[in-house]
Amino acid sequence: MVRYRIGILASCGAIAYTLSLTTTTLAQIIPDNSLGAERSIVTPNVPHQGALSDRIDGGAIRGSNLFHSFQDFNVGNLQRVYFANPTGIENILGRVTGSQASQILGTLGVLGSANLYLINPNGIIFGKNARLDISGSFFASTARNLVLENGYQFGTENPGAPPLLTVNVRPGLGDWLPASGAIANSGNLSVGQNLTLVGNNLDLQGQLQAGGNLTLQATNNLRVRDSISDAFIASAGQQLLFQGNKLDIFALNHPASGFFSGQNMTFRSANPIGANAHFYSGGNFNLENINGDRGDLSSDDDPIIRASGDVSFNSYTGASLHIFAGGSVNIDRILITGTEPANFINETVTLSDGVTTVTINGNLTPTVDIRAGTTNFNPPGITGATTGFSAPPNPNGTATSANITINRIIAPGGLVFLTNQYQPNPALSGDITVNNLIATAAAAGGGNVVIDSRGRIVTPNFLDTSGADYSTNPARYISRGGDMTLIALGDIFMPPSSRIFSEGIVGGNITLRSQSAIIQAPTASGNSYIESATYGAGQGGDVNLNAPTISLSNFVQSNVRRGAPGSGGRLIITANSLQGNGAILSNVTRGGNGGNVIINADAISLDRSVVGSETFSPNGGKAGDVEINANTFVATNGGQVRSFTGGIGDAGNVTVSVLDSITLTGTNGGVFSGFSSDVRRDAVGNAGAIAIETGSLSMARGAQIRGTTLGRGNAGRIEIEATRSIALDGGILVTIPNRPEPVPITTAIVSEVTPGSQGQGNLIEINTGQLSVSNGAGISASTVSSGNAGSILINASESVSFDGNPGAPFFPSGAFVGTLAGASGQGGTLTINTPSLSVTNGAQLEAVTESRGNAGNININASESILLSGADTGVFSNTTPASTGNGGNISIDPAQIEIRNGAAISVDSQGSGTGGNIEVEANRLTLDNGARISAETASTDGGNISLELPDLLVLRRESQISTTAGKAGSSGDGGNITIDTGFLVAFPQENSDITANAFLGRGGNVDINATSIFGLALRSQPTPLSDITASSQFGVSGTVSINTPDVDPGSGLVSLPEQVSDPSDQVIVGCAAEGNSFTITGRGGLPENPTAAITVARSQTVWQDLRDFSSANEPANTSPQNPPSSISQSKVQIIEATGWVVNEKGQVELVARLPNGTTVRPGFQFPDCKDLQNMR
Repeated sequence: MVRYRIGILASCGAIAYTLSLTTTTLAQIIPDNSLGAERSIVTPNVPHQGALSDRIDGGAIRGSNLFHSFQDFNVGNLQRVYFANPTGIENILGRVTGSQASQILGTLGVLGSANLYLINPNGIIFGKNARLDISGSFFASTARNLVLENGYQFGTENPGAPPLLTVNVRPGLGDWLPASGAIANSGNLSVGQNLTLVGNNLDLQGQLQAGGNLTLQATNNLRVRDSISDAFIASAGQQLLFQGNKLDIFALNHPASGFFSGQNMTFRSANPIGANAHFYSGGNFNLENINGDRGDLSSDDDPIIRASGDVSFNSYTGASLHIFAGGSVNIDRILITGTEPANFINETVTLSDGVTTVTINGNLTPTVDIRAGTTNFNPPGITGATTGFSAPPNPNGTATSANITINRIIAPGGLVFLTNQYQPNPALSGDITVNNLIATAAAAGGGNVVIDSRGRIVTPNFLDTSGADYSTNPARYISRGGDMTLIALGDIFMPPSSRIFSEGIVGGNITLRSQSAIIQAPTASGNSYIESATYGAGQGGDVNLNAPTISLSNFVQSNVRRGAPGSGGRLIITANSLQGNGAILSNVTRGGNGGNVIINADAISLDRSVVGSETFSPNGGKAGDVEINANTFVATNGGQVRSFTGGIGDAGNVTVSVLDSITLTGTNGGVFSGFSSDVRRDAVGNAGAIAIETGSLSMARGAQIRGTTLGRGNAGRIEIEATRSIALDGGILVTIPNRPEPVPITTAIVSEVTPGSQGQGNLIEINTGQLSVSNGAGISASTVSSGNAGSILINASESVSFDGNPGAPFFPSGAFVGTLAGASGQGGTLTINTPSLSVTNGAQLEAVTESRGNAGNININASESILLSGADTGVFSNTTPASTGNGGNISIDPAQIEIRNGAAISVDSQGSGTGGNIEVEANRLTLDNGARISAETASTDGGNISLELPDLLVLRRESQISTTAGKAGSSGDGGNITIDTGFLVAFPQENSDITANAFLGRGGNVDINATSIFGLALRSQPTPLSDITASSQFGVSGTVSINTPDVDPGSGLVSLPEQVSDPSDQVIVGCAAEGNSFTITGRGGLPENPTAAITVARSQTVWQDLRDFSSANEPANTSPQNPPSSISQSKVQIIEATGWVVNEKGQVELVARLPNGTTVRPGFQFPDCKDLQNMR
């Protein structure tokens, strides 16, 4: 074994070196005469502790100090030599003034508690059987002199008797003059107090034990060796210090070898310290330079450092490194060059999360294993020759913190395990800071990194576990990237420019978990990221972030690089609060399929940030899906969730589930806040679907939800379900560089097929309680290409409201499906299902064509009411000038509909295409103040209008129902108008018309089925009065068919009797007269019995119009009706009929109020006083 050979060679070298120190005869103790009458005296064969020994007496006593001086001083093999310890003597000092080294091959002791000092500049050798029997301290030095406190130098230069004055001996390392000789030990040196060896060179084997401090100091080299048969042990009950210009330590051949201290352990050298050994410190462990700076450590083997306190040194280079510290660990640089030859630590450690495990085996994997703030050091104790040895180091040494601070770690293909959570000391807090960590490897694959912190984890620069060869430019990724796991009770903090990445043929997994926060600090350069990247085949690594609070400001991705056939891993973020501030949280593929993006958080806030999946693959790789689960979601200033394809491959789906609310607002440099799924220009692939579920959705200031195709592929479906409400409001003008004018960005939900694309639009489906679209916001499904536009389906359980037109450069609020200029595709369908719909103040619902594609249809089902009010407001399925496509149809089915103040329902055609049709089924319809229902055309046939209104149709103040054709002076037949209603009511002077006219073509047909018609007259041409016309200016007029059962519309109003009855005889059941009202009073128009039948034979019930219409004031009437008779100018009060009944003879009787118990046919409601008053 290599380790065995090293140990043997080291031992042989030490023996040869030791023998070269002296060739004199051993076992000689010869005092010199430098002390005169106080010379030392050697008495042999003195019994002591049951055996014979040599006793040294005499010497010069000065105070508590006893001085001896020898020509030679040696202790033979198995010889026992003791210094006498007179009363009051604390220190015994012996010097060798001869020229030979001292050899201690037996036992050297003191007959008392005094300290012993041995000075021999020629060298000192402790043989294999050397022992110390000293209860005090022992100091051995090859210095020439020892400088005492008063400046007196006791040594071999100018030897003489010490002065008579009292001297104090308190030597430190600085009190010795430079050592010249060497000290070698292979014995067992044990003392009760301090043990100090000071020489030019120290060659140490055997065992060194001090109850106090153990100090080993070499001016030049200090070498430590053990062997398979003999352990090397250096043990101090207190401080342990090894110091030399060069430290060369190898003590791993014997399992009991090691360094032990009850307090601090320090290795000090001007050069890197070679230490292949195991260290157990009850205090701090320090490597230092001579000047006090932190020192460097190197090891070809397996150093294990255990310290109850702090561990600190500058750098480490070598095989696997293991550190167990009760306190902090502070190292500047670590370079791992390979595995350890033996398997000293083989352990599976469970991390603080209780689930994740890591296997420690430095024999199989190059390993950095650092555990700080721990209470488990597992000191093995001291084995071997333990006589007189103290207990193992105290495991409860003082520690400052549990911090781990490392500037740089390089562990190619290895394991880096940093933790202060391993059997932790709860009294200590601690962070882990790693500035640079490289665990890359070209062939074997990237290494793994596990960091487990009770406090923060800080990564100021980069953590890299790539399977890469960085010796080439660009780097070659030829093996698997390693995994990274960061777990913290405190924050995981990434300062500006911090990078955490694993790249390779397959990217590694990256996991960050904190019980506090994950924070990625903002950086202007954007050179900060978390990334797993795949360059080859296989499944890429996942990126997983989990913390109560996550704040990100740069890239977090799992990507597939260009041309790689592999699949990307997932990006998973789990938090209570996720805050994106300029962050890009996305998976990108330029090869195989991209990974999914999954975010689970209570609250998500994206400001100028993107969550998404993207494909730029040239070979069909699909983008991953994006899934958002939250309680609240806010995107501002361009914050987006998106998926798109920019290559060959489909975009992913975007699924958003937000329990409470979604708020989207603002833009950033033309980038809208919102959700999108796109096919980019020149891309080939379909966009993904967008599915949103939430309680409420609020969009403003240019926010959008958009599914677009600009390439060859279909737009994605958009489905939004908001249980409470959806609100879209306004837009924003954005200043964009190199644009002369601000650009309007509308708040909108959009499905778009753009110019040059080859794909179909898709459905926008909205399900909510209340939908509100205001101030220029909109919902749009359009095509400007050969593909068909998408459709819009709106289901609102409470109400739908479109309001406002902010004017140029914005568009009216509304919903739009259409084919725009240049398109050949067909328009989609707009469907709205709701109890209540209001479209006001210029808002519009449109299905339009500006090209050769047909406009789409509009279907509105409102179970309660529809209100259209305001100029340019309405429901339109039109064709524009120069278009050739046909207009779409409009179908409306409310209970009640009001169209007021210039609003309209229109299927007009301004191009060469045919206009669409309008179908309205409602109980009541009111058109007021310029309101309009039209199916007019400029040059083609007019569309048809069908109105099914069981209760009432009211036209007020220049309102119109029109299917006029050829309005541009061209051909085209007028469309047909079909009206089925209970009452058709208009005011003659208000010029409200029903027209099916034409210019060159044939007039349309008007078919009216009504119980009664008030205020409208059939005429051959339009007049300033309220008309029903079906004329053609240069063609054949259409036909008008009016069916009013049991009522002759030609009879006009019956005459009132000239003699007004007594008011007491009047039947006055009716409505109270109000201002600007028409009140019917008197009984002349009604039978005396309110239930009596109305017959022409009853002269007293002949009605007559109060106005005088002369033939000069009225055009000829082409209908078969008789002209109304003139009546007197007297105005007689009439009680109005509010209903009718059929008597037992089948006759219709008008009554002011229905008798109790009268039933009518189901679904039919009569207009009452309130209805007539509301017509004003």
